[in-house]
Amino acid sequence: MNPAMPNPPDLTRRPAAEFTPAQLADCLTAGFEDYLIPARFTAEGLERRMRPEHLDPYASSVYLEGDRPAGVILIARRGWTSRVAAMGVAKPFRGRGVGRRMLEEALEEARARGDRRMLLEVFEQNPAAVRLYQGVGFRVTRRLLGYERPAEPGEAAGLVEIDPLDYARVAAREYEPDLPWMLAPETLCGWVAPARAFRLGEAGSAEAAYALVNDTPGESFLLWGLLVPAPGRRKGWGRRMVRALAALHGGKACRVVQVVPEDLAPQFLARLGFTPLPLNQFEMRHDLGS
Repeated sequence: MNPAMPNPPDLTRRPAAEFTPAQLADCLTAGFEDYLIPARFTAEGLERRMRPEHLDPYASSVYLEGDRPAGVILIARRGWTSRVAAMGVAKPFRGRGVGRRMLEEALEEARARGDRRMLLEVFEQNPAAVRLYQGVGFRVTRRLLGYERPAEPGEAAGLVEIDPLDYARVAAREYEPDLPWMLAPETLCGWVAPARAFRLGEAGSAEAAYALVNDTPGESFLLWGLLVPAPGRRKGWGRRMVRALAALHGGKACRVVQVVPEDLAPQFLARLGFTPLPLNQFEMRHDLGS
């Protein structure tokens, strides 16, 4: 053991299912204190995440020293694949092996239930976390980018609000295969209000554009999905949709979080006026048989 490293804490472990959403949100907020992008979790926001991401509260865990939370790991599951949806270690417990223990135990349990792989995302600009994940067997599979587009006036004429579930159905037909967890149609089908979906063009037409958005406080809104079916591509539908969404949101800037594979339509996004965000993520994978 490194003599400079404090002794590992004596921790107990409990399933996340035994905690209220408010308690879990507090644990996560403490775990992300002073993180690369600090995050404040709420009970309501956590509940909204659990449904579309397929979080399993019995596969997820909270680690405690007495009654004091030391760390939390949330595990999402689909079929034979698990994903570390969030993991945080409270400041007094960092550098003491808590994160490694949480990951090793999550991997062990995934193997025991017959999972074939485990996924996660981590900011490339967080080298300590990348090393931690590589140290327990994760490997980088691809880079995920986010984008932003400055505020621009537009015209919302012709924009029709649709059921977010209908957006997911179109995405299931039109999206590329093997997208990251947060972009997969399996995730999108769980989106509900305050998320909103829109169509530009006639219902049932092969030439149209579709979008899934979430308004946020501040100067930008989030674009979670934008698609143009193949027959309508390179005909300006994407640009018209983005401008219509900007008008709908009072001319706000548009932001895409860092979940887009770097080789997924970069030229299309550039033509729409999007530029990459300065921070990006790695998607990482652990093949559990190896």
